[in-house]
Amino acid sequence: MNKFLTVLSTAALCATATAQLPSYMTTFSQPENSTSGSGGTVLGQLLPNEITVLEFNSACLRSSEKWLPRTATHTMAGDENGDGMHFNPGILGGIDALLTVATFVAPTVMQNQRTVYYSPEVAMGTNISGAPGLRPGDIGRINRIGATDGQIEYFITQEQLNNALGLPPAYPINIDAACFQPNFGLFFSVDVDVPAMTVCGPTLIRDGDILCLPGGSMGYTGSLTIASTTINSAVRVYTENQMNVMTANAMVADRFGACVTSVIDIESLEMDLTGPTTTITPCAGYTIPVPTLVYSCEAGTGASLLETSAGGSIHNTVCGPAGVSCTTGNPTMGPQMGIRPASLTVGAPSWINALCVGRGCRHVLEPQNPVVTAPQPPGATMIDSHTPFVLGLILVELVSPVVPSSAPAFPFSPTCFPDLYAPSIFPWVVVGPGYDSFPMVGIPAAFTGKVLFQNVGFGAGVFELSTPAVIDII
Repeated sequence: MNKFLTVLSTAALCATATAQLPSYMTTFSQPENSTSGSGGTVLGQLLPNEITVLEFNSACLRSSEKWLPRTATHTMAGDENGDGMHFNPGILGGIDALLTVATFVAPTVMQNQRTVYYSPEVAMGTNISGAPGLRPGDIGRINRIGATDGQIEYFITQEQLNNALGLPPAYPINIDAACFQPNFGLFFSVDVDVPAMTVCGPTLIRDGDILCLPGGSMGYTGSLTIASTTINSAVRVYTENQMNVMTANAMVADRFGACVTSVIDIESLEMDLTGPTTTITPCAGYTIPVPTLVYSCEAGTGASLLETSAGGSIHNTVCGPAGVSCTTGNPTMGPQMGIRPASLTVGAPSWINALCVGRGCRHVLEPQNPVVTAPQPPGATMIDSHTPFVLGLILVELVSPVVPSSAPAFPFSPTCFPDLYAPSIFPWVVVGPGYDSFPMVGIPAAFTGKVLFQNVGFGAGVFELSTPAVIDII
């Protein structure tokens, strides 16, 4: 692998600095479209089981752009449901929570698709990962462990959360929002009401509540993931009624222009460490510091973001409010978070379903048709891509029937996708920066298997890899 990349280094003709994206990483509750149109490619179609990054240009125009396409998730996960196909359009169902660790350790660190943790709406299959897999009660990520792809690395497991909530290990919970900082701990919300035993005694946890596992109640691994939790250590820091009051105080408009007066359900959480910290006493004799929390809620259609400061307010991004005040009579449309409105008068249908602050290199590709019938002439389907680099080459491998494991690319690809999948060079030069489309190789009639794609971009003295994608040939 290193020899192959060393050979490529002699071909580097141009370079560009990797995009440093001061970003919110998000998912949306409904299929949406980027405000930019993403060059007319399939990359502009943002699905609930895909992670996007919110980009700001010099004029403060905003666009949410695809950063973890579902086809990359398929490739990393493998045939997780055991049906012989990599393509599983409903993989993860949706992404309910996003969480980063390194952001708070080194704020300028670049995230990649192997470093962000997420909680799925629907459990991932265990055909490749083995049990228990990635469940709605876990926060984890798909990674390669040793030489084996499709494995799950956990930030925290359902069993650890249940222990902190005083629940049996197998009790099914669904994490709907989460954020973490070692000094403050893990803040989270659940999707369905849960009867729990917290620090303050028996508690019915509502889906609009915000809970915390204080930093001192958890044991950590060397990578700041959770090694253990203390039984009955969860704390409810805000009740659903308190969140309803803060939401009403924020006076944000929904997609139709009506004032949002209740949360229905807390859908995402992140911390604003520049805001004030509040000391909360959830029960007599117990206090806990709580930072300013940025949140979204199910009632916040048009993709608004609120925060707990000042008793409830509309969150401000670096380019302005993440929602429209309902005092204006106007709806919250969606472009403030980089997605297109439903019409000229009605905002986008989505609420923000997951949120974290992170920076990411957007070097991605996605086939227009993830499943193709053999035989096919060259170019029968196209693969759309985005690169931040001036020049790149497409890597292609025909594999049958199993996609081989990736290999670590380090010290190459230090900021984009960190692993190499496809070792063969396809004679197609990707010219960037920006969007491009390239043809799939021809497929003979006798071939059954997969076609694996990845792009290598020429950066400033390094090679940066794109997200991989697989096309199933049937």
